[in-house]
Amino acid sequence: MPGIRYSIGENDSGKTIVLGTGDVVEINLGWAAGLPFRWIVSVSGCGLELVNDGNYVKGVGFWNTTGHYRARYRAVSPGTSVIDGKLVFKPDEPGDLRFNLTVIVK
Repeated sequence: MPGIRYSIGENDSGKTIVLGTGDVVEINLGWAAGLPFRWIVSVSGCGLELVNDGNYVKGVGFWNTTGHYRARYRAVSPGTSVIDGKLVFKPDEPGDLRFNLTVIVK
């Protein structure tokens, strides 16, 4: 996708990044595809818009399959946003914060 400035994963949790207007940040979070856990990701603050998100699976068979949640956000206006993700069994459970990213749009 044109304009992707950062491609971020779980190992980047806790970081702060700076984007210019029009830049895109892509977030990739993994999970075990054979288990019923899913990522719930929320964004607070201003400056970002969701471009697209969804789940996809790679591999063959139960043991050789990995699941991924991917979301792309575009910087649309100056401000600061915080992206928080939790891996949960049910969408309404509290879960543990597993991913956090602060995005500053200049």
